[in-house]
Amino acid sequence: MKFWQISLTVLTTVFKVVQLQCISPNDDFVNASYSPDLSGITDFGVSLYKQLSSPSSGKNFFFSPYSIWSALTLAYFGSNGNTQRQLATTLALSDKVSTAKKWKELYNLYERRQINNTVYTFNLANRAYFHETLNVRPCMQKLLHKEMRTVDFRDIVGSARDINAFVSETTKGRITEIVQPSTLRDVLMVLVNAAFFKGTWRYQFKPSATSQKPFFINAQDTANMAMMSQKGMFRYGESAALNARVLELPYAGEVISMFLLLPNPALPLETRFESMVRNLNGKNLIEALDMNKLTFQTVDILLPKFRFQMQINDELKVALARMGIIDLFDENLADMSGFALNEDLNIDKTIHKAFIEVNEEGTEAAAATALISVLRAHDAREPKVIQFHCNEPFLFLIHDNQTKNVLFLGAIRNPRG
Repeated sequence: MKFWQISLTVLTTVFKVVQLQCISPNDDFVNASYSPDLSGITDFGVSLYKQLSSPSSGKNFFFSPYSIWSALTLAYFGSNGNTQRQLATTLALSDKVSTAKKWKELYNLYERRQINNTVYTFNLANRAYFHETLNVRPCMQKLLHKEMRTVDFRDIVGSARDINAFVSETTKGRITEIVQPSTLRDVLMVLVNAAFFKGTWRYQFKPSATSQKPFFINAQDTANMAMMSQKGMFRYGESAALNARVLELPYAGEVISMFLLLPNPALPLETRFESMVRNLNGKNLIEALDMNKLTFQTVDILLPKFRFQMQINDELKVALARMGIIDLFDENLADMSGFALNEDLNIDKTIHKAFIEVNEEGTEAAAATALISVLRAHDAREPKVIQFHCNEPFLFLIHDNQTKNVLFLGAIRNPRG
């Protein structure tokens, strides 16, 4: 399988005067190696998914919690007062110094991988575009020296072209436009995060095994869908807390995996997906993905091929406000004085785009070698085969196994979209 995932988050600020330190009392932070706890990102991502995706909608959904978290963390660095407290609480950030360490260490880790890795592609990039007249604080220039760009937002056409070129380059041309010139009228700052992942299955699906099979949308409605199929040894587990079964599908290199969550088949089809989502929280998800609790089993897999793109605009603001980030979007309450002196800023627009394509392509040699290494040829008994058929609504996520970071999260509910 070859997988493309692209995610983009854009926050735009408008002109709206407090003067405080923006990172720490001495406006300094440490660049030393740091092992960040990313469980807060998982909590945030799950909560945001539940706010954005209505259980009753029956629609497919896909987004990058990490992309949105990254863009909001950029905003957090420039926030003060109650705006800072709301962002810190919702994003599970303790203080700006430790957050800056986490930010830099993650950035450096993904940059090293981008340079040294040859089996998959994961691009992650942040940009903070400031209007050329904005008096950006020196400490913010120090923190964001790699991400910061100065532009003339009076030239809305040229500024949109610059931002979209950055997006297109980061996403390998999969998303070519995130802002239109009209989006940038009266803007002083644009915060952008772009993420792109392209990987191949560690154990490939053979195209010849793909066929049209029914997908059970609910008890009354089915639709045919191209289903990929294979049987092999995979990490499998069951989560009583989620009322779900869990399967890991590793990508080549095994640093990043797709995890599939199927609801408990003992429950009625009409309610079991909703039951799983209702039980979903950061703690339960982290426990369900714990490699030490998953065991290698012989699994018969059905997984649909799918491809779709989503764009989330102001509904993202509404969801974040329900989660506690309120002042950031209010021109009278927002305190973004950490970014610039003598300026009043607030976040005016939010844009999040995500694209995903899943199909059979993969690394055939690696799959064959790995299958040989895990099968126990000396055991002549027929192994128990677990059926893991994703022919009903299910959750999927892309997980960084090293950092325990949930990069992307989605649900397939309906082949018709």
